[in-house]
This record gives sequence, structure tokens and C-alpha cells, in this order.
Amino acid sequence: MPPRQRVFYGMGGLTVVLPDLVIMQWLLVRYLPADGPPLVTPAVFGTLVLLGRLVEGVANPLVGHWSDVCRHRWGRRMPFLRLGILPFVLAFFLLFHPPVGETHWLNAVYAAGLLVAYFTLFAAVGTPYLALMPEISASSRERVDLMTIQSVFMMLGTFVFAGAGALRDYCGWTAMAGMIALLAAVFLLPTIATTKERSGSAAASTPFGLRRSVGLTLRNRPFRYVVAATSVYWFGLSGMLALIPMWVRVGLSGRDSDVTLLMIPYLLMNLAFFFVFNALSRRFGKYPLMLAAFLGTALVVALFPFVGRFPLGSPFLQTAILLTAAGAPVAGFVVLPYVVLADVVDDDARTTGRRREAVFFGTQGIFQKVGIGLATMAFAVVPYLGGDGHAMTPAGLKVMALFCALAGLVAFLIFLGYPLRETE
Repeated sequence: MPPRQRVFYGMGGLTVVLPDLVIMQWLLVRYLPADGPPLVTPAVFGTLVLLGRLVEGVANPLVGHWSDVCRHRWGRRMPFLRLGILPFVLAFFLLFHPPVGETHWLNAVYAAGLLVAYFTLFAAVGTPYLALMPEISASSRERVDLMTIQSVFMMLGTFVFAGAGALRDYCGWTAMAGMIALLAAVFLLPTIATTKERSGSAAASTPFGLRRSVGLTLRNRPFRYVVAATSVYWFGLSGMLALIPMWVRVGLSGRDSDVTLLMIPYLLMNLAFFFVFNALSRRFGKYPLMLAAFLGTALVVALFPFVGRFPLGSPFLQTAILLTAAGAPVAGFVVLPYVVLADVVDDDARTTGRRREAVFFGTQGIFQKVGIGLATMAFAVVPYLGGDGHAMTPAGLKVMALFCALAGLVAFLIFLGYPLRETE
């Protein structure tokens, strides 16, 4: 692929990561503010987000199958990207504008409807976009390069995400949500306008029915290892991201803008290690580096409950050091899993004679979104341990951090059995 085309494809990485990161970290703060009355009760909020993630999980394979068998003149993936992006960013923006400024059932109804819309549209845009990667490149090394470029734009999105706290502090929720929505739309435009699917890719699509296609995907042994490990890891990662603003507010007595100060070194470490994982994957392969990402995250996050006990500076500095260290293994998780899944798709195609990229990415989404939803549900319960049930406690946040660390360890143990080590 020409370098310019690789960059244009990679730009869409910001679109598929930035809004969802903001949803994972700041929607909780919007509806359950630490300095005011909740707009919905914590249990209701956790349930609504979990249900929304379940809807997204169901939508992912449906969209994936529909995309795989699509025969539109724009291709198999482009109709979803072109028609879905504007409704997607609109739903995101509206989520941060609940109708009532206090605890009220209208907020719950409003959030429920928009969460379903947002997560469905996220599946409609995200699954076809991710399914493009194994379709536009057949080379394993080129795919790693594509994922590295995509990861750079994901990192750019994460830098914007890191500044969301400061933006919200000084400009309010409307400005923050509006900027995120605008950037998500603008950065997908080059992908939509220039990315071309390989000729004959539509013909390679299979007329399998949805049930058979999903069934074949679930029976794929390498796929089961990938989806199990990554879904458990997503539980821990999304829990960690949601933890940071509350950790700052409750444990460190800081402000939302302090979240930005903590996230910047974490993101710089992320950015540096994108290229480290790219280089190391060429020498050692993707399998051992995936294991390193899982185990490394578990070990670092397990130290969070001990913040304040280390003989090194203030609790804020200790938090910053640990979060920065976590950026290294998390970078591996950003770069590698979709490349590993593309290898699984290739292996399946050699076995079945059919290419079903989107249904693989979509079916994976079922389990990943359940993991993220369960993390949000846990966050509506665990951080309140040891208190009166109306305010998060430092002890509850530390228990949540241990849950996140355990998820990384379980992901490591699962992926030890992955049978498809390398394909070219």
C-alpha cells in the first residue's frame, strides 16, 4: 500500500477510540458526579450501560454478517461508514445533555434510549472499519505497520481524551462533547474518501446464513482464545480508565483537570511503546508480546492499592509513576490484538475457502462489550464498599483496582493456550 493510503486508513483509528474512551471515563462522571447529586442512581446507571453494551455486542455480529454479504456499489464496508458516521457522533453528543439536572426518572429513560442508539451506531461504524484492515492488506508485516499507524492516531485521540477533564473544567460539558464529536467525524473522512477495498473482495464474501457464519466463528479454536483473553483484559482496562477520575477526586482530593496531568505521561509512554512493540513483534512474533502486555498490565495495576505507602514523593506523584508504567504494556494491547485476529481470519479462510472478516470482528465485539459493560456495572457497586452507599470510598476504589489487575492476569493465563502462534 502507498504510504499516504496507510495514513488515511489509520486516521480512522481516532474515530473508533476517542468517543468510546470518553464514554468509558466521563459519562460516569456526568451522571454520577462526585460533587453533586446523581442524575440517576448508581445501580440504574450501571445497569443501563451494561444493557447498552449487550445491545452493541448483539449488533456487532449482525452488522459484521451484513457487511460481509453486502453487494453495494461502494463496496462491503463503505456504506456503513458513510451512512453511519453522522448519526453516531450526534448520539454521542446528546448523551452528555441529560434533560434534568437532578436525580429523575427522565434522565434514566433519556440515557437508556441514547445508549442503545450510540452503541448500535458504534457497531455499525466500528466493525466495518476494523474489518477493512485484513481486506486491504494480505501481508502480516504490512498489517503490523497499518496497526502501528492506526495506533498513532488512536494515541492522538487518547491525548485529546486526556485533555477532556481540563476542557470540561474550563468550558463545560457541551464544548467537550462537541469537540469530541467533531473530531470523530472529521478523522474518518479520509478513510471514507480514499480507502479502496481489494478488487474481488466482495466476490470472496460467502452467502452463509448468519447462524452458520457465527457458529463457524465460535467453533474456531484460535478465535476462542483471542476473544476470551481480550474480553477479560477489556474488563480490566475499561475499569482502570474509569477509575482514574474518581481516584483523583476521592483518593487524591484533586480536580478533573488533574486527570489530564496524570494521563499525559501515560499517553507518552503509550506512544513510545507502539514503536517498541512494532519492532519487537518483527523479531519475536506477536504471541509472546501479547502475553507480555497482559501480564505487564496486571503487575503494574496491582500496585495501585499501595499508593501512599511507597517512600517516594506524594500520593499524586506515585499515581503518576504507576499510570505511566501502565502505558507500556497497554500499548502492546492497542497494537497487537487486531493483527492477531487478522491471522485467525486468514487461517479460517484457508480452512473454509471463505473470507468473513467482519463477522469475526463483530462476534469478538459481543464478548468484549460484555466485558466493558460488566466493568461499568462493577464500578456502580465496588467503589462504594465501606461507605454509606452514596459516595465512593478510597477502600472501594482500591478493591476495584485489584479487580482490574486480576483481569490482566486471567487474560495472560488464557492466552497461554493460543494455538496459532504465527502466520505469514
